[in-house]
Amino acid sequence: MTVTLTVSRVAVIAEAVADCLCQQIADDGLPSLCYCGVMPGSALVADRIGDCGNVCGMAWVRVDQIYPATSPGVPSTEPGNCSKGLGMDMEVGILRCFPADPTDADLLEAAELQLTEAETMFRAVSCCPALSQMDTVLAPYTPIGPDGATIGGVIGVATLLY
Repeated sequence: MTVTLTVSRVAVIAEAVADCLCQQIADDGLPSLCYCGVMPGSALVADRIGDCGNVCGMAWVRVDQIYPATSPGVPSTEPGNCSKGLGMDMEVGILRCFPADPTDADLLEAAELQLTEAETMFRAVSCCPALSQMDTVLAPYTPIGPDGATIGGVIGVATLLY
């Protein structure tokens, strides 16, 4: 039995933002990644960070919340909110491997790459054609790690789909 699924607007937007992120990483000349795309679930699982030889890194877009809303990032809590628009929050992130016993040079290199990737994420989302016609609010960059031999960061993206 084959089931035909109509892909939701939420999925289409998440995929488009992931495409923008992956393209911006390439355009900015950042190191290769093992994975760049949409991640499902309620939290990041870094299982795609090092599956491809000497490359160690992943970038993702993950839908964090979907809710009735009248503006991006602000869920509507009014009774009868089914007539409101639809808001969506996404997590956009990049994660890299981090040495277990880093030298001073390793620390500086990791910090420089982490901060460069923060700018890349903001550029990817800000310039993404899929979001250009929607009200979108970017949250601050939040560093991740070094934890579990990984380092990176995420930004939040809140948008009003309709």
